Amino acid sequence: MKGKIGMVLILCFVIFALLANFTVSREDLDNWNNANYWVNNPKLAYPTWLCPLYKKTPTIEAEVFNGTFVYEHRFRDRPNDILFYIHDGTRIVEIKVIRPDGRIVIFKGKVRNNVISLNSDMREATISQLHIPIEKAMLKSSTFLLFSKIPDLDVLNGRYIFIVSGAEKVKVLGNCYGFLGTDRFGRDMWVGFILGMNNTLILTALVVGLTLLLGITVGIASMYSEIINWMLEVLTALPVFPFLLILTWLIATQGVGYNVRVSTLEFSVIFSLLTFGKFAKTVRMISLKERAMEYVRASIAIGGGETWVLKKHIMPKILEFSIRHVTFLVPRTIALVSIFGFFGLSPGINWGTYIIEAMNEGALYGGYWWWIIAPIIAMGVISLGFAMLSEELPKS
Repeated sequence: MKGKIGMVLILCFVIFALLANFTVSREDLDNWNNANYWVNNPKLAYPTWLCPLYKKTPTIEAEVFNGTFVYEHRFRDRPNDILFYIHDGTRIVEIKVIRPDGRIVIFKGKVRNNVISLNSDMREATISQLHIPIEKAMLKSSTFLLFSKIPDLDVLNGRYIFIVSGAEKVKVLGNCYGFLGTDRFGRDMWVGFILGMNNTLILTALVVGLTLLLGITVGIASMYSEIINWMLEVLTALPVFPFLLILTWLIATQGVGYNVRVSTLEFSVIFSLLTFGKFAKTVRMISLKERAMEYVRASIAIGGGETWVLKKHIMPKILEFSIRHVTFLVPRTIALVSIFGFFGLSPGINWGTYIIEAMNEGALYGGYWWWIIAPIIAMGVISLGFAMLSEELPKS
């Protein structure tokens, strides 16, 4: 029963990983570290599924029909900003805002980069036309002031009418965005989670594949060579984590700022070389034990060659053990790759680098716990699935 549950968990995660990639674009993934790409997203936004609970303003996009956009505001907070995307060729734009209390704010100015921002372009007009004292307007954005009662600056809910010349689309930057919210740069944290998941799984697949290949090859070879066996004994005696840390640091190059760049192939090879030893020793013991069996010795006695013995008797036992070993190796590799990512010593973005970036952004102390809980749950599901699956596999 445990094995079936484990298989279901692994299968569900595989389906989730495949479907999740359809929710993000290749462009989003490629621009994860490009702060300018996310400039039009709300900053430090909550996930959309938390909006109803906290009554936060959601982020919405809409078309502007006949130069008019009507917005109903009924939330506890205010939008971060409102962006109007202007038709190409429009140089001068006029925006007229009619508030729920009947007050009107009019802005007329030049268009920059085909975008008009309430925060960047309408601050002076908002303060002067709403007669807000300078001391109250300090450190407040024009969007904050526009959605506030005068003079106490409480939230003003109701219908806002925006009449904009030359606008084709509007984006209300609320305090909720995406499935995992955004960071202080406006980056969609769901994109970071998917990018980290993809790189973690690819790196894990490379390491597991190389470990199995090296383990089976060297394990069988050590059965015939004492030198290879001695080298295997030395390799298994080395402390994996410190040596892996030092060797990764030696092959790494310094990128922009404090970023460390590590080759995926080099990292996978070093990782596999330092972790395949115990697996290879077990393969050697299985091979020696199987070769000493009476039926194998009888096969050799009647003319069976070493290749035939390996193919017919030894390899099936090794493959059976290898399948069981994978259920232990995959979660362990994911954990080690994430730990190295946490220290910035693994290739690209993985769950470890994602978690440390989230912590640097204040995920723990700033209350953005959903940034960290996502990769932790994912790693927990994978580990639990493989652990339960291993319980039902035949003992070697």
